[in-house]
Amino acid sequence: MSETQKQKDEFCLHLISNTNSAEALSWLQDSTKLRTLGVLGSKEESISLVTTVLEAGAVQVFAVEIDCDVDEENTGKLCIELPNDQVLRQRVFDWTGQIAEEQGFEQELDIGQQYIFVMLD
Repeated sequence: MSETQKQKDEFCLHLISNTNSAEALSWLQDSTKLRTLGVLGSKEESISLVTTVLEAGAVQVFAVEIDCDVDEENTGKLCIELPNDQVLRQRVFDWTGQIAEEQGFEQELDIGQQYIFVMLD
């Protein structure tokens, strides 16, 4: 049995509200501490990844479950707020589908949810 639209949105909203999380682009840009996503080795690569999904049409991208060390912060988990426009939604789903397949998962289906969860590592 697949998850419902409500379950998917509640899962992401829980991560955004109840874990160490932040709007991804601001989080990456607003620190002298090294902040990265997944296995990406630099802040610039991480910013590029977030910029790509925003340009595809994402409304917002949240970095969730951020791990913090003295010198750096990292997360391999994103919650992406989806647009209502069907063309833009499909572009975001195509992007997240590529990431999912690289990680050995199936592409998420569009069932009308507001958010999509993405694992980068």
